[in-house]
Amino acid sequence: MENLFTYVVPAILQMGSWAVVFAIISGVTFGVILGALPGFGSSQSLALLFPLTFAMPADVAIIFFLAVYSAAEYGGSIPAILIRTPGTPAQSVTVLDGYTMAQQGYPNRALKVSLFSGVIGGVTSTVIFIFVGGWIASVALEFGPGEMFALGIFGLSVIGSFFGRDPARGFLATGLGLFLATVGASDFGGMRFTFDQAFLTDGIPLVVVIIAFLAGPESLRLLINHRKTVEKPKKVLAIEKTSDDRFPLRYVRRLVPTWIRSSLIGTAIGAIPGAGASIGSLIAYSEERRWSKRPAEEFGTGIPEGIAAPETANNAVVAGTLVPSLTLGIPGSGSAAILLSVLISKGIVPGPLLFGQEPLLITTIFVGLIFINFWLLLLGLIYTRGFAYISNIARRILGPLVFILILLGTYAYANYSAHVMMVIFLSMLAYWMVKVDIPVVPVVLAFVMGPIIETNLSRAMTIHAGDLSVVMTRPITLVILFLALATFLYSAISSIREHRSKLQSRNEQKE
Repeated sequence: MENLFTYVVPAILQMGSWAVVFAIISGVTFGVILGALPGFGSSQSLALLFPLTFAMPADVAIIFFLAVYSAAEYGGSIPAILIRTPGTPAQSVTVLDGYTMAQQGYPNRALKVSLFSGVIGGVTSTVIFIFVGGWIASVALEFGPGEMFALGIFGLSVIGSFFGRDPARGFLATGLGLFLATVGASDFGGMRFTFDQAFLTDGIPLVVVIIAFLAGPESLRLLINHRKTVEKPKKVLAIEKTSDDRFPLRYVRRLVPTWIRSSLIGTAIGAIPGAGASIGSLIAYSEERRWSKRPAEEFGTGIPEGIAAPETANNAVVAGTLVPSLTLGIPGSGSAAILLSVLISKGIVPGPLLFGQEPLLITTIFVGLIFINFWLLLLGLIYTRGFAYISNIARRILGPLVFILILLGTYAYANYSAHVMMVIFLSMLAYWMVKVDIPVVPVVLAFVMGPIIETNLSRAMTIHAGDLSVVMTRPITLVILFLALATFLYSAISSIREHRSKLQSRNEQKE
């Protein structure tokens, strides 16, 4: 703590240098733009921009990358809110309330809720990292493969229980996502569900699943229904001329508990190696449904808490991932691994000795994250004004445009025509699921969780010589699995009660 306050003034002064300011502004701009591309998340953004850091000093390079990282996490919410196409899997949850709010005529408001929540999550997690980073790192060390496996099971219980009209449909979609995740090579050896087709040996890419199940149904709906005359809400047509689409000040008091809860969750999840923003946003949304004063039935109908919870957690994960990355040299996510590569390329070795050897650099990272989030707020308000006008595009134009972008983006991912065919087939499947009221978001989330569960189960089994009982009886694993079971039972009992209540009301009406 003494070193922190010793170097904090030089770090703040360094934030005023032209090189750092330019790095932050350009990093935020690149991050928002790249993060807004469907399927092109923070990891891909950082990988694409990595060569730019070769000519930068170490402190400027890490600040630039942190700016890209933070902005990309926010940028992914832009297409999620406006055209129901998440930039990353972490924004799959944001679609539920963000897109709904935009469709109700409040796209600008939804984007600002996302922006303010992301900034608050980033600043809060940075402050938490400064004071309790060492303790969080020690707790994160307790999460081995067995605990990560249990955390994945808990995620599946949340996905199936709370996404969809009832748990049966939610778990059906979750099972489909897990099935798609098993296509290709197995961590336990051998090939699965390839049907002797070469293009399936590497599995189905995550980008294909994200685009097909989240962007596909909406693009097909726009193509099929574009001839129907639908009056556009006045609020969408005149975003700047009406005060109804602004961010109301009353939201601040209303969202403070959400921001606090989700910031804590995002920071804790980010500190767990391999967990990432997807799990953070999912758990934050689930816990918000549990603890919010608003009825759980209102989530998914376009309420601000449904946007604030996952977006706060997304950006809180950024600082959280730095805990194992800087203190232990263990990347908390793919993006954190690229950040470590920048440090190593500059001759800086991450680990416990880094805090003693490079105190000014560590303090600069802390202070830089706070400045980055304030710049993200300023530039985000400017960029949001332009992005919100996407909602003004006529559906007869937007439908073909989105579908063309889907095909081009899918092909550009690996220049492979088989991926295009996968997207078309899965998009039609997703469109049918939407028509019969089976939720598609659980498919994507389960597809993300599947490899996490399988890989960590394989590692745990290898470590314990195939003895599954040892894996399941560790204290943290038992607690997490108990929470997963409790979540499943709670949703099942609630569904049964709701079904009985509906039957009783129908019988009373007949009488």
